[in-house]
Amino acid sequence: MASNLGYITIMYIPVNIILSIVAGGQTQFYYLLIGLLITLLLSFILIGLWYAQDIYNLYKLSIKDAEITIESGTKMTKLTYENIACFYSVNKIVYTVQNDSTTINTDFTLNDLEEKINDQLFFRANRKIIIHKDAVDLIEKIENGKLRIRLKVSIENDAIAQINISRYKRKAFINWFQ
Repeated sequence: MASNLGYITIMYIPVNIILSIVAGGQTQFYYLLIGLLITLLLSFILIGLWYAQDIYNLYKLSIKDAEITIESGTKMTKLTYENIACFYSVNKIVYTVQNDSTTINTDFTLNDLEEKINDQLFFRANRKIIIHKDAVDLIEKIENGKLRIRLKVSIENDAIAQINISRYKRKAFINWFQ
């Protein structure tokens, strides 16, 4: 970005002097400086927005194609983040639920998964479950400021059929979900 602004500065001064000579006026340093500063400010903003758009596009590509390798005993399965609805734990065994309601047991712990996966797409709802943003079907408020979440996929395990989010995690969940 600095090189682009340098090129603008190098080109601005001679062009401004040439235009003032052609117009028949004298170049005043004050107007030259003010014009240069305004031009540099506008250029800085436009170049910054252009770079931000490129970074955002790269970020979207990284999320879309991101995948995780699930190890289950002797099997290894690659799943994209888009195909995962949630991860849940029962009796210290962590299961992965896909969007088609199939379940795969894993060798990970929920803490390991929380470090590996993208926190923009997944949220640790409580000690037992990590949910995907696109898997959330319904959010309802219950007593004491808690939230109850219903997922789009059906899970065979009744222990996590109702996902409750504590009042302490409620604000973080709402911010993440929006």
